[in-house]
This record gives sequence, C-alpha cells and structure tokens, in this order.
Amino acid sequence: MYQNYIFDLYGTLLNIHTDEYSKNFFKKYAKWLRKQGYVFEWKQFHDWFVKIEKWHRSQPSSHTKSEIQIENVFREVFAGKGYVLSDDEIWYLCENFRKISLIYLSLFPDTIACLEGLKKAGKKIYLLSNAQRSYTWQELEITGIIPYFDGILISSDEGCMKPDPDFYDILCNRYNLKKEESVMIGNELKSDMAGAKAAGIDGFYINRYPIFKKEETPAYKYVSETGSLMEVLTQTGV
Repeated sequence: MYQNYIFDLYGTLLNIHTDEYSKNFFKKYAKWLRKQGYVFEWKQFHDWFVKIEKWHRSQPSSHTKSEIQIENVFREVFAGKGYVLSDDEIWYLCENFRKISLIYLSLFPDTIACLEGLKKAGKKIYLLSNAQRSYTWQELEITGIIPYFDGILISSDEGCMKPDPDFYDILCNRYNLKKEESVMIGNELKSDMAGAKAAGIDGFYINRYPIFKKEETPAYKYVSETGSLMEVLTQTGV
C-alpha cells in the first residue's frame, strides 16, 4: 500500500499552453518592458535571451540532467543594457514574461477530486516539477492547489530535473520517504516514468493522448489509458 503520492505538474494536474519563443510573443514582451521603463528592441531581447539561456544550460554539472535558474538569464540580459536590478525586480520581470506568454491555464477536471481523495485517505502528496519557480509559483497560487501538497520540489531550486534520479532522491531524502511506499504519477514516459524507475520508484502513467500505445517493456507499473486521475485512487487501492 502506497503512503506517498508524487505528482508531476504540467500535463498531469495542470493543463497549460504557452508561447514563450515566438516572434509575436517577444514583440508583446518588449512593448510591455517599454511601459516599465526598460528599452529593448524585441529582436535584441530575443537574441540575447536565447544566447544567454543556451550558455547557462551548456555549463557542466554534477547531475546527469541539470537545471538552471532563469532569473540569472534575465539578470544578464538586462545588465547588457546597463540595468542593475534587485532580486524583486528580476522576479517581477520573470513573472510577467510568463504571464504574457500564457495562452491558457486550467486544472484538469478531475485534479481536485483526485487530490481530495488521497487526502481523505490519509496519504501524503508531493509535487516534483520540472519548472522555474518564478514562472510556476504564481500558477500554483492561481489554481489553489498548494495546500494539498506535503512537499513541493521545483527543479530550478535544486539544480537538477527529471529524469535524473538525483531529483527523486532529493525529494525522498528531504521528506524521509520510503521508495517502496511511494508512487510517481505523470504524463511523460521519459521524464516521469523512466526517471522514477531509475530511482527505484513505481510509476503511474497518465496517458493524455487520444489513443493509448502500449509499451513493449513499460517503465511504469500502472497506467490510465484514458488519462483519468481518478484511476490513481482505484488502481492503487485507496
């Protein structure tokens, strides 16, 4: 019987679509920046941002799958124009970068019912998300799901990301979780399921595709072929 239910966020609990790298988005963001007093041509901002982000992601790491803090990218882009900014100012710029790129964001219809079902059964619930805190925290607040979690790990805070087993190990060590009492629920075969398996944790695959393609040697123990989070409760005996 599992005591710890570890969830992926995007594509599992939250349905989201953003447009963070298109020409149209960078034009919108540059226009917003000018209203805040920061003068950039959209193409200059785009080129600097992409180049600096790529450089940060190329740096060596002790992890097999490392993660950066996007705030450092913003700080360097704005410093290139002579803007010396505080941490709060950088955070504000990051938050609005994400807000302006957002096309839609919503909970999946059965997210709350699944989380409430687990809570009523006395289970512990954790979030393990490949994300940037300055982008994601506002979305957790907007959707109101923070109180359901007994622990939240965001990859930008830890310097590594799924499918690196280190990310799973950090979670288990920080909250004293027994792996044999834990299950990872996610919609990604590689980052969620293969990562969990490599870390020695059972996986529950939430298939979000219109059809389900059975894996010859699946990395997961359980699957909802229809993408129903409520099957997490029924299949794991909650």
